[in-house]
Amino acid sequence: MRDDFSSLPVRLLIEPALRRSILSDQNTQLLEDLEALVDSGEKQRLRLILNDQHPADLAEWLSEMDKGHRLSCFRLLDLDNASAVLSELEPENQTELLRELGDFGVVPIISKMSPDDAVDLLAELPPEKAHSIISQMTDQEAAEEIEELMSFKEDSAGGIMSTDYLALDANMTVEEGLARLREEYESVEEDIYDVYVVGQDGQLAGRVTLKELLTAPPEARVENQMDTNVIKVSTDTDQEEAAEKLQRYDLLSLPVVDAQGKLRGIITADDVIDVLEEEATEDIFQSSGITTPVSEPSETLSYNVPLAFRARLPWLVVTLLIEAGSAMVITHFDSVIQQTVIAASFMPLLSGVTGSVATQSTCIIIRGTATGHISWRLAWRNLRHEVKVGMLLGLVLGLACGLVTSLVSVLFQQSSHNLGVVVGFSLFLTMTVGVLIGTLMPIIFHRIGIEPAHASGPLITSLLDVCTMTIYLTIVHVCLSHIL
Repeated sequence: MRDDFSSLPVRLLIEPALRRSILSDQNTQLLEDLEALVDSGEKQRLRLILNDQHPADLAEWLSEMDKGHRLSCFRLLDLDNASAVLSELEPENQTELLRELGDFGVVPIISKMSPDDAVDLLAELPPEKAHSIISQMTDQEAAEEIEELMSFKEDSAGGIMSTDYLALDANMTVEEGLARLREEYESVEEDIYDVYVVGQDGQLAGRVTLKELLTAPPEARVENQMDTNVIKVSTDTDQEEAAEKLQRYDLLSLPVVDAQGKLRGIITADDVIDVLEEEATEDIFQSSGITTPVSEPSETLSYNVPLAFRARLPWLVVTLLIEAGSAMVITHFDSVIQQTVIAASFMPLLSGVTGSVATQSTCIIIRGTATGHISWRLAWRNLRHEVKVGMLLGLVLGLACGLVTSLVSVLFQQSSHNLGVVVGFSLFLTMTVGVLIGTLMPIIFHRIGIEPAHASGPLITSLLDVCTMTIYLTIVHVCLSHIL
């Protein structure tokens, strides 16, 4: 029979898993070839191959090499490639390379990097080591920019901004402005489309696009072409707030000003992508009960055993203490459980369904506030909506669960059909309470200054276990004479 997938390109398009497998095999073979070239001492050939690759690909390959091969390959990179690859590497590999290269090898690489990338790299080093490297830089202007950026908090707008921006004086003519841009654009690392306008004191006055400058009369003044309604943030604005503002207004760049209104830098779209990824990762960790340290990148949780232990322990201890309450509840109703074992067999069902619906409500609140669809000020209004949804879900699932319970009771002749009514009503009640708790917890956490993402995961699940066991076993106890 003819193979319909005999064409490999078609097969790769249709079977993504196969494509990933083949690409992985290709990468493995390529890594082996590169390591073989290192071992054979063919430096010239290896240099040509390495410097012909994209920095992101090189960073991935170097990350998979052992320490010796990684250092040998990195030493063969051109200065521009070395700085680009170093900024793409994971923090632990960056630190290792910086330590092996020494100040003599690091300083030229740092000098070639954009100031914001250099700051991210130097932040992984001890402060005295970072300042020693900066002091050896020959480009004093770049060194001062790096020192300035390092003075801002890491998670602030000042900490993630770039000092590569184009600014014109308001009193310039368009012709003078374009001449200035021709001189300065070559020295700018980023692709920039917005040009900012500043006054004589350096204060941000407005914004003008390259298109507006190119189409304006040469004798026109820049201040007459600019838009004075500029969306901006201050250097101490939280990075997440700055990222949300750039995203909300569909901006290509966001200016950052100091307390006096002077333009200090810009935040670009690639900076925002990094921030959003970092914040999303942090929220995912927190929703699972993992507290990521502010001073450490979350990636190190996969490599640093003591750090991972400290990050995961606190909320597990809290969960352990709360779940001890479930054990106490079950112990308290021990006599009830002994009298109607079949009723106790439905406890995991109620706990699982209630925990799921509560987690859904928590997810809706947390994600809704993160994307701006739900305001924290109006979150209380959403509580009523979620309770209504929870009651409706509880009614439907409670009726279904009651019918199933009655059927099980009859088939096994363990109890009367009244058990179905008890289990169904209990599920309706616990699901309503679960939605209430799942909606309230993030709101309360936000009000008291705790990250709302902590309200989900192990914490809310353990709280609901206690509530579910208490509600269900209390109802079973009250209705015991009708069940037996």
